Amino acid sequence: MISLWHRWSSHLDQEMDPAPLALLRIGLPLVVIADLVRLIQLGLVEHVFTPYADGGLSKFHDPHWVLADHLGDAAATVALGLTLLCMSLVAVGRWMRPAILVGVLAYAQLGHLFPPGDRAIDRIIRCALLVLMFSQADRALSLRRVRQRPIPAWPAQLIRYLLVLVYLSAGISKLIQQPGWLSLTADPPLLRILIDPMAGELDPVFWAQFPWLFRLGGFVTIAFELASPLLLTRHAKKLAIVGILMHIGILFTMTLGMFSWGMLAFYPIFLAPWAMQRRA
Repeated sequence: MISLWHRWSSHLDQEMDPAPLALLRIGLPLVVIADLVRLIQLGLVEHVFTPYADGGLSKFHDPHWVLADHLGDAAATVALGLTLLCMSLVAVGRWMRPAILVGVLAYAQLGHLFPPGDRAIDRIIRCALLVLMFSQADRALSLRRVRQRPIPAWPAQLIRYLLVLVYLSAGISKLIQQPGWLSLTADPPLLRILIDPMAGELDPVFWAQFPWLFRLGGFVTIAFELASPLLLTRHAKKLAIVGILMHIGILFTMTLGMFSWGMLAFYPIFLAPWAMQRRA
């Protein structure tokens, strides 16, 4: 038991170059900012973040939407403004910890105001930002003037564990809900997804001629998701390249908002050992 504890302590005492976590600290807030700015650009803010009774789209009454109790009609504007301000501060590395705390709370409040718009990627990003709050990710690539030195690696390890759980659960749920992912005869589920008019970008008439291509793509997707625990090993760099290519493919074949950009923003931590070797 003592030996196990020492191994665990040694694992937590590992250090890493701050650059990969700094890239994560920059990338995740920028994805959130871009998503909200796009909403502003399209003129959808007043519709998405306005209750249905007042002319908006939200028919949901979420008891966790508490800002309205204190700020009334200005609550949505305040939450949006705080999110943009705090995410900007996190990205440049100024007042990182309080900015993450306030920014995540404001960001979550927007999700409670319009639950259909609070996607899985929003929640993953919020969880990762809360982990970064306990890191020293502002010791590199920031406006904060500090001496760059190795930092504790456990926040990066924890975020890697989180993402492995995301990928693994996605792969298992695919196999349980749609066994056709491994079928050699059934219509490829990947084809149905990519030609779906709600999110897919591919022409169903043209691409339906190549079912084998999507069957192969489905095999690769399942293999990557079920093999995601390898992202915690020395093989992380090789598997991360597959993940990056997969998310780039999703980016060009589906309309899923910031999903692909959000997931791609995580990949510096999977490439951390390679980055450390290059900087050595």
